[in-house]
Amino acid sequence: MRSSELATLAGVTVRALRHYHQLGILDEPPRSVNGYREYDVHHLVRILRISRLASLGLPLQGLAEILDAPGDDASAMLDELDREVAAQIERLEARRATIAELRRWNAAPDLPSELAPYAALLAASASTSEIARFDREQTILLSHLAGPGGAKAITALYARFTDPSIADASKAFTERFAALQPDASDDEIAALVEELVTSFGPLVRDLRLEIADLDLTKATALLTDHADDMLNAAQQQALILIEQGLTAYGHDEG
Repeated sequence: MRSSELATLAGVTVRALRHYHQLGILDEPPRSVNGYREYDVHHLVRILRISRLASLGLPLQGLAEILDAPGDDASAMLDELDREVAAQIERLEARRATIAELRRWNAAPDLPSELAPYAALLAASASTSEIARFDREQTILLSHLAGPGGAKAITALYARFTDPSIADASKAFTERFAALQPDASDDEIAALVEELVTSFGPLVRDLRLEIADLDLTKATALLTDHADDMLNAAQQQALILIEQGLTAYGHDEG
């Protein structure tokens, strides 16, 4: 029989047959005088076995040894399959828990679940969609670049900045920052910076002590590149002055 007939009988595609050939789990019969490959019933049995094993979760790349091994003792294979299925269930349950946490806070699915409640609060306080996007992308960058070891510190940082005791002040600053126009005067920028440093200086100083062991050198550079791309000139200038002001505040208070 030809490949198309074999594929139809086995319930697979001709493309799948070619893939099995490439993986070495299905031999290629020689071509007949008319140039077509002629398959027989043994090929059909082989493909049915491949399909069955694959349906149980066994990877195609490792099937050759199994297909060619004696079938008198399946216990080891079944044990391995059971372990793999159990691991898959565990991964799926963890994924569902993550989705549930994101849904609970109506947070974007591209955010780390541990930051969902805080990111949701930041999004709610953003006065424009541009600022909401900026905050979300900065959150994604920072949480990734901090790595697993920095996850706890980053979560604590966001928790502090979204604490109800400073929520109103944070929202007011965010609104003023978002409203900065590219041609904002130096006085307007300076007033915003001074208010921010005065209001949040103590908090930032404490947070820097808490995350002192966390190396964010690479994150800082990339976050700056991202800000330069997302914010207008006045907002970029404000961020530079805020960073300088907060750094000076920390040293002065230290």
